[in-house]
Amino acid sequence: MGRKKLIVCNLTFDDNETIEEKILKMFSPENLINCFSEANYESYKKVIDHTNIQLILGDEELMSTIYSFFENSLNTSVTSAKTFMHRNTLNYRLDKVKKLTGLNMKLFEHAVVFKNLIIINDIIKSFNEEDDE
Repeated sequence: MGRKKLIVCNLTFDDNETIEEKILKMFSPENLINCFSEANYESYKKVIDHTNIQLILGDEELMSTIYSFFENSLNTSVTSAKTFMHRNTLNYRLDKVKKLTGLNMKLFEHAVVFKNLIIINDIIKSFNEEDDE
């Protein structure tokens, strides 16, 4: 018997690859960009273009806070200490995201959704930059 191979979005996975290797390969930004198609582009663009999403993505201070929060494993105490930000200020900013999107950044599942939203926004930007050239 030969080795089993799984093909997903032009990627080939061998049986001997670890799950970590498969995950890193499949969900790398490069692969997500390659798998992004015209069929799902418009659907994602409608969500990304929503005013509330654009308010958050366009706010550098808020996005910097969110990135720091992610880097510190969604821990408010560590994030506030490392960013020299009062904990109430951090909570206020996270509450702003919740108010505008309904996503509670303190919940892992919601943070993952927001992280994916950031990635999809970057992909859409790269598509738009290619169209401008």
